[in-house]
Amino acid sequence: MAEKTYIKVEQRVTRAIPDWKEWPRRLRRIYASLEDIGSSDAAIQDAVEQWGWNWAQIEKLAKATPTYLQEIQAYRYDGKYPKKKGWVKNIRTAELKAVYMREGELTSFSSLDENPKATSFHAAVVTANGMLDLAEPYADRDDLSYPSDAPQKPTDGSGLTSFDDE
Repeated sequence: MAEKTYIKVEQRVTRAIPDWKEWPRRLRRIYASLEDIGSSDAAIQDAVEQWGWNWAQIEKLAKATPTYLQEIQAYRYDGKYPKKKGWVKNIRTAELKAVYMREGELTSFSSLDENPKATSFHAAVVTANGMLDLAEPYADRDDLSYPSDAPQKPTDGSGLTSFDDE
């Protein structure tokens, strides 16, 4: 997904659900999956258990996140995700999942040291999604221009930015 397209999708999600970023990640996954799993307590509990999560912990997270509970109730009542006042279209499942997955890539990328086997996959996803500032040091990026007084790219291949000691 092109960076500008992603930003627009993320803005739609956070405008329709202002507290989205404040919700715990597992609650965001549940909410983004309501169309697929159902919105009843039984359906949500079944999905939570299939994902290997502890239902009691999820209930505790939900109780501590009142805006999440409000959005679940609104979904149950309307049968669809919200829209911001004045919008024609409601948020779609695909938009919620795109934002959730992109946030997950950042989470996964930041924990690569714990799972070195995932390094190449997540590095490719991060690079493909335009998150190069996380994927490589600024000194290695060809898309940035360097002022003449800025540290220059190293010539020894070390990956470290070299400095003049003058």
